[in-house]
Amino acid sequence: MTYRLIARRSLLAISALAVLLPACRKDGTGPVDLGYGYFPVQQGAWAEYLVDSSWSFEAIGVSGAVRYRLREVIDSVYTDPEGRTAQRIERFVWDTLANDWRIKDVWTQTRQATYAERTEEDVRLLKLSFPPKVGERWNLNAFNSLRDMEVGYAEVDRPWQHGTLSFDSTLLVRNYYPNNQVDTLIYRERYAKHVGLVERMRDTSNTQVNGTNGWYVRQVITAHGN
Repeated sequence: MTYRLIARRSLLAISALAVLLPACRKDGTGPVDLGYGYFPVQQGAWAEYLVDSSWSFEAIGVSGAVRYRLREVIDSVYTDPEGRTAQRIERFVWDTLANDWRIKDVWTQTRQATYAERTEEDVRLLKLSFPPKVGERWNLNAFNSLRDMEVGYAEVDRPWQHGTLSFDSTLLVRNYYPNNQVDTLIYRERYAKHVGLVERMRDTSNTQVNGTNGWYVRQVITAHGN
């Protein structure tokens, strides 16, 4: 049985158990914080980011870089084809000529008892696992046909600051790809409690005899609200 099937079946089994057995503190004082606040689902929640992206394909002499403002809004809540409560996320870029936000694309997400999932550019990704625990790992691509990518929690409930924004509790998801002199793949996402994604960084490159090919993107929060 493949790692992908094991991960998918385990998630379904754990989710069913979580519904039947609500989490409680060992001392009986009340429910455990399962970390759901790191993945907000309420309609109207929004966040704005500054995005820096660059790319280089030396083999064909193509390279470039761009910086832009991005805004994500949970526009509505609906029931997805699997019968789950999900959210529609509208994503906008700032149009300097029109001096207004312009729709870029639409993503979707769902938060279940033991995991959070997002569909980005039509690719389903297993973003978070609940409750978050340092050292826990899973397959980011458990719900799609891409090659397996092991990710996990490097930090949980850690303070983090960027510019004038500070967050009491954040967690960091990183990948565990075995980078070498030819292939580099770096994946980092940081989430803040009751805010969601606050920082994203992806760096992918491949060095061959005909040059280096790859792209880089970093997305950092600048404002947020409900």
